Amino acid sequence: MQGRSTFMAAAASVTAAAFLLTGCTTGGQAAAGNASGGAMSTDTIRTALNADPTTFNAAKANAKDDYEVARFLYDTVVRRDADGKFIGGLASEWKSTATNAMLTIRKDATCADGTHITPTIVAKSLSYFADPATKNNFGKLVFGPGQPTITGDDAAGTVDIKLAQPWSELIGGLTLAQTGIICPAGLADLDGLAKGAVKGAFSGPYTLTKASHGVSYDMTLREDYKVWPKYSKPLEGTPAKTVRFFPGVNKTTVANQLLTGEMDVSDIAPADVQRFEGNKDYTVTSVPFAGIFLLFNQRPGSPFTDPALRKAVAQLMNQQAFNAAAYAGKGITYNSIVAPTVPCVLPDNSSLTKEDAAAAKAVLAGKTFKMVGTTSIGPNGAGSTYVQEALRAAGATVDLQLVDNGTWATMTQTKPETWDLTVQGDANFVGTVAASLTRVAGVPTEKGGRNIGGGENADILADIATAQAATDESARCDAYTKAQKSILSDNDIVPFVGEPQIVAQRSGFSIQAPSGIVDYATMRITK
Repeated sequence: MQGRSTFMAAAASVTAAAFLLTGCTTGGQAAAGNASGGAMSTDTIRTALNADPTTFNAAKANAKDDYEVARFLYDTVVRRDADGKFIGGLASEWKSTATNAMLTIRKDATCADGTHITPTIVAKSLSYFADPATKNNFGKLVFGPGQPTITGDDAAGTVDIKLAQPWSELIGGLTLAQTGIICPAGLADLDGLAKGAVKGAFSGPYTLTKASHGVSYDMTLREDYKVWPKYSKPLEGTPAKTVRFFPGVNKTTVANQLLTGEMDVSDIAPADVQRFEGNKDYTVTSVPFAGIFLLFNQRPGSPFTDPALRKAVAQLMNQQAFNAAAYAGKGITYNSIVAPTVPCVLPDNSSLTKEDAAAAKAVLAGKTFKMVGTTSIGPNGAGSTYVQEALRAAGATVDLQLVDNGTWATMTQTKPETWDLTVQGDANFVGTVAASLTRVAGVPTEKGGRNIGGGENADILADIATAQAATDESARCDAYTKAQKSILSDNDIVPFVGEPQIVAQRSGFSIQAPSGIVDYATMRITK
């Protein structure tokens, strides 16, 4: 394992060099105004979303925008801190093994309607999240295969989670925004919950007070909220009384609005980074956000049940060309389905299918495929357009639908008949190989699982089970290595790059990325 550790250290250095952008600030990270007792210059933070949220029900969140708003509205039992460590959310303490966990629930947390958050409330919310009838695609990622048994003991102040099968990554899974605790009022009105119309549903620091589809969404800080996570490095500044989200704004427009003062904190496109470099009034933070790979629909009736077609498409793809088209060359090249910094990742690209345009053309000429793509991967969906053009050059016809991120997530995860291939963005917030492998193995998304590709891949599930039950890192990595090589040799995916999440902040505003994951709920006003 020494060689793997050496590689991981080197990969981490490469990632840092590729992604860590810095900008000088004048007050952007300081809390001097607040510390001296002066009034803040504003009580509102303005930010952008890729698209309108598809739901305000945390347990059914599908797209990046859903995750972001859920973090404001719902508290999770555990949160991420720096360096991969965990800190308390609604849980003050926890103990876990590969088969169970015991959470001690803090006694001072309330719902937005004043309801005291008890272990029973936490257990009911997590049970709803884990229920196959809820049809979210994150339950198996958190609790593993099978159905967990989750019970609350109000007298003891604890929640007990018993897993159906060993799943050693439970605590990390419980940090996901999708596990946010939904209060009783929300579970009693699921239609209203999805619309964000049940104020008493919220357990987090904010409530949704205004929702205008396609225009803006306002979150308002709860005056009674007191259970902020205690990070090892305390956040400087003051939480905004109002956080205003603007959906569907082109990222170049967002950059313009940041520079003109109409936006305060927001994601920007890689091509716009240079506009902020050297500007002392802005800070730019960049971290790896999502793995980007070509994904094939392998359900019955799709042409890509044929491994020869999948291999031919893989032979056409060029990572550097995709990176240039989608991310102005600022993405980090992947050797597998997960980032180079994830434990047990493949150390080199030797398992990738080699390019061979002539061989690919002999197989693909005259074929027709349905493709759906999100406009958020590359400027106006340039990542999907690159794939379409590469296939056209090989003589194939590609009917491409480019849609907003929420529509894309809905189509790929619930309407498999609408697509044959897609450029998939996989935000692996748990940071494990299993989290991404379940995108191509296990229960399909339309049946409540995480498997967007839809292929059975029973051997991959067996490898994941072996890894989760392993008692040492070497055995775990052996199982994960076998699984990664299998999906690459079968061309279940074609790895492209890691998408950088680049966030620009105006002077007077800040945001943090605990353990390399941007958390919009850490936004603060600093002067």
